[in-house]
Amino acid sequence: MKNNPSENEKDLRNRLNSALKAYKNGERCTCGNDIWVIGSATVGNSCFTCITGESYPMDDYEIDSAVKKRESTKGRRHIDEIDKTKIHGFFDDDGYEINTDLIKKPSLCVICFNDGDPNEELLCNMTRYDQKDETEFKCFAYKKK
Repeated sequence: MKNNPSENEKDLRNRLNSALKAYKNGERCTCGNDIWVIGSATVGNSCFTCITGESYPMDDYEIDSAVKKRESTKGRRHIDEIDKTKIHGFFDDDGYEINTDLIKKPSLCVICFNDGDPNEELLCNMTRYDQKDETEFKCFAYKKK
């Protein structure tokens, strides 16, 4: 309200609650990143980068409960529960299966020459997952398209 005094507070709160609900339900930006709740309340459900064109929110606000989503193990198989002859794919350090389709794709990846290359997919997914909790994504295999 301080930055946008002409906003209707009730309407803004409703849009914020709607965007926060979408975030908590796992809705993502079209680029694959988590949505930026505060920005999404104004322009629709998108991530910070897609809304602002910037890679990292330095002085921008976000709802506390949307800053870091705790990764759920619900519905994920543990390596100890899988027939040893049928183990394949990715597993986290705690032994839970990782669905590579749900690994966040940073905007840097979208403009990378390696994006979509099946020979690079394994390395790219490992790099993305390894940095999932980092504030800045770094990839030493990045090549601009």
